Amino acid sequence: PGESGGDLCIQACADDPQVAVHAIRNLSRIAFGRARLRWSQLGFGRTSRTTTAQATPRNLFGFKDGTANILADDAEPAWMAGGSYLVARKIAMLIESWDRVRLAEQDAIVGRDKGEGAPLSGGDEFTAPDFAATDASGEPLIPTRSHVRLAHPEFNDGTRILRRGYNFVDGNNDLGRLDAGLFFLSYQRSPDQFVRLQRALSA
Repeated sequence: PGESGGDLCIQACADDPQVAVHAIRNLSRIAFGRARLRWSQLGFGRTSRTTTAQATPRNLFGFKDGTANILADDAEPAWMAGGSYLVARKIAMLIESWDRVRLAEQDAIVGRDKGEGAPLSGGDEFTAPDFAATDASGEPLIPTRSHVRLAHPEFNDGTRILRRGYNFVDGNNDLGRLDAGLFFLSYQRSPDQFVRLQRALSA
């Protein structure tokens, strides 16, 4: 509860985190007596491509993140008229456990090649995944439980969201492991779209 809720969200971005921290500090000072800071999260290294000019960044698992993201320089869809909903979620990433998973298994979990970011059905990073493609034994090249397939609009009534996440590392936990993960930010017309995707990913 201490890391949720609130009436106003401010996102400050800068090449130097000190600049972003000072911006939030000054805005909080100006708002003194009329508003109070409920929670904050410092993130780094954008984890989603948001314009065509950007290369796709990597998340803390080492995979390219946001290849199929809606881009800010796409034609503005009609649903953006009147605004959108923001979902902010801290997703813990068990990095030490992930590092012990074989590369082939990591690829299968994500549904993409870790090095190139291409779907396991072939092509390059921006090739559309072919979920019908199979190997010589008839198994899907892109596993049915992979992240790419579970989150794909084709299997979620066409649901698409604008992702703008960031990595975070908040030191170490009581076990000495990294307290780290993805500070997931997404914008959508309705919160139901986010809920639908999360249910698909956890099924």
